[in-house]
Amino acid sequence: SRARTKMLDELRHGIREGELFLVYQPQIELASGRVVGVEALARWRNSRGELVPPDRFIPIAEQSGLILQMGRRGLNVALRDIARAHAAGHADLRVAVNVSASQFAHRDMTDVIEAALLEHGVAPHHLELEITESVALMGLEFIAEQLARLRRLGLAIAIDDFGTGYSSLSYLDRLPVDRLKIDRAFVWAL
Repeated sequence: SRARTKMLDELRHGIREGELFLVYQPQIELASGRVVGVEALARWRNSRGELVPPDRFIPIAEQSGLILQMGRRGLNVALRDIARAHAAGHADLRVAVNVSASQFAHRDMTDVIEAALLEHGVAPHHLELEITESVALMGLEFIAEQLARLRRLGLAIAIDDFGTGYSSLSYLDRLPVDRLKIDRAFVWAL
């Protein structure tokens, strides 16, 4: 409990002081070998200069509600950076941004995303939202409604880490998703 409280205090400080940043993992089309997009991943270098692994700070951010602030900031930074990449001649790149279950639960999420796209001048088809199977706990009807709203904007939707949680193939058939990212546990042995 003491360690969690300390980490939470450090995370609050880190957010306030700008210690969190994004790194971009390329998404490659296997047939051609070309980069078609990037995935924005949150990283944290604390005030002692240590990189804190995401699996240590993301759950604390989720439990404390800080993930909402982190998510909005991350979305804006990712859209700013993809707009810069477009201006530099990489006009076909898309950026994928992870959306937590906490963020997904907010009814204003679509409005926040739409405003961020407008602010940075990024067309919706250049943004992909990655959700995890944990959003299934919110109920299929709510999820399908939220995803449909986002798809109407023109965004792509991906389910990340498929196979580690609650989804089944019949569940996928009822959701408007564009991509399925199978958890590495299933492909590691291959």
